[in-house]
Amino acid sequence: MGAHELVEAGRQHVATGRVREAVACFHRAAEDPERGAEALSLLAAAYLLPGAQAPELALAHAHRAARHPAVGGEHLARCAAVALSAGDPTLAEELAGRAGTEGAALAIRATARLRLGDLAGLRALLAGLQRASGPAVFWRRLVVEASAAGRLRVALAARQAMRRGGLPAPGLPGVLLRATAAPLFLASLTATTVLALAAPGRPAAGAGFACLLAGLGIVLVARRP
Repeated sequence: MGAHELVEAGRQHVATGRVREAVACFHRAAEDPERGAEALSLLAAAYLLPGAQAPELALAHAHRAARHPAVGGEHLARCAAVALSAGDPTLAEELAGRAGTEGAALAIRATARLRLGDLAGLRALLAGLQRASGPAVFWRRLVVEASAAGRLRVALAARQAMRRGGLPAPGLPGVLLRATAAPLFLASLTATTVLALAAPGRPAAGAGFACLLAGLGIVLVARRP
């Protein structure tokens, strides 16, 4: 079986949940001079799937794919997504920068800069962004992570770009709730403390407990993807 057939067989195995078989196919195709970069990038992604979860191997094969002579933008973007999911935003930012300046590469690079705390670089990257393109999942992750981190302007800008680009965007109430979850929880905790101090007794305790539960509920809802 040639490299092309192995890669396609591996994709089919992934689609049907046979991850170990997919990993075996991608391994066999990885040494091919033409399809090797694609096989390695798919192998890296496969090592993040249930049944073969090994983030360290995912990152190792992402590095191999990035160094392959036949590597292209699509392979680099896939490896950048792998690096981001495996917890290496520095590598994700580097590979996404090599992959291109729009679509999934732009969303992944922006998310990596957000995780790295490079807010100036993030704003520069998104400056002038009108329409988001590419798979919506990468832009959705940027919106969710930015709002959860309290970077409401970034989240809203990315969400608006998704809407202009015709991509399904997260709902505005959810974005606002994630952005204000921590302050709202602190407010509920403060209210609980004030009630306990100002009006001790069972009614105050009940009211304070209700405030605390409300705050916890806000945080739990905000953490939902």
